[in-house]
Amino acid sequence: MNAVEGNPKSSFLFSKNKISRLPRTLLYLVFAVILLSRSFPVGESAIGVNWGTISFHRLKPSTVVDLLKDNKITKVKLFDADPDALAALVGSGIEVMVGIPNEMLAALSSSTDASDLWVRQNVSRYVFKGGADI
Repeated sequence: MNAVEGNPKSSFLFSKNKISRLPRTLLYLVFAVILLSRSFPVGESAIGVNWGTISFHRLKPSTVVDLLKDNKITKVKLFDADPDALAALVGSGIEVMVGIPNEMLAALSSSTDASDLWVRQNVSRYVFKGGADI
């Protein structure tokens, strides 16, 4: 004999008390999930690419930027402040991070004047409205 035929012990879903509590419990659970999901910040996701300029068969920077855009790459890291690469990234909408050459790390980290000069000489000319997003 099953719950439908009158056996209350065979299934908790057909028990009068369980049926009345199930929708309320489900409602509380859904409400808790909604509240918790709004309390945690949503992370931003994007695909980024490292772009090195030392190679034997170097592509034109404009070709590389076209490849990045065609593949919906939104972030790129340059290992140095290559002027041709930075010029090609102007107006592309791709976010750029420029690396500092290893041999300059000690000097730039110990002097704000030296680091300001390096930024002015290598980066600032590409940062303007509609320019590179550095």
